[in-house]
Amino acid sequence: MRTILAWSGGKDSTATAILARQYGITLDDIVTVMPDPFQCELDFVKRFEAWMGQAVTVLPGPSFDDYFWARKVRGPHKGTIYGWPFTVFRACARRMKWEPMQRWAKAQGEHTFLLGIAKGEARNILAPNESLLVRFGLTETDARNLCEQHGLLNPMYAHFRRGGCVRCPKQGREALRKVAELEPEKWAWMVRHDADSPVTFKPGKTLVQYMSNAKVRVSE
Repeated sequence: MRTILAWSGGKDSTATAILARQYGITLDDIVTVMPDPFQCELDFVKRFEAWMGQAVTVLPGPSFDDYFWARKVRGPHKGTIYGWPFTVFRACARRMKWEPMQRWAKAQGEHTFLLGIAKGEARNILAPNESLLVRFGLTETDARNLCEQHGLLNPMYAHFRRGGCVRCPKQGREALRKVAELEPEKWAWMVRHDADSPVTFKPGKTLVQYMSNAKVRVSE
């Protein structure tokens, strides 16, 4: 049975990789999905690969642009683009992350996923999948400390409270200001195509309206 690390780049899945190396657990593959990554995340992937001595498989799947411009094929809004993802649903995560992972997993034969779930988290782990953090008793705080000890804490933690896509509408104003700073080209794309979306960036507010009082450029 193959052992595969489902790696998000976050502290828990990275700590799982560190534990696997420390305890001599062979990882037959390290897989991730990156539909709309920050440049600092891409740089971190290279650093992580160098430390592990093993490549990360970035699974193919719809990018954020693919999702935004995709046209609905059924329902009352058939033919319109999806545009901004709804903030109250996770359809975007399902299409861009979960479904590509599931398609890939089905082609792998018998396998065990090592999941980045820390001790004390209220999340189920379905056999044969496993969490090394649970096995070795590491909490989320322990996982972060382990990453810091090995110089493998994702640089995203220096900027954001939560990970996610660059253009995710769930971000607040402070995070979006940081997006504009770190990813000016993607930020310009967001402003340029804000009016193209049939779904407002936030409930009842376009991106431009939402950021109108923020100290960030919202016009071309």
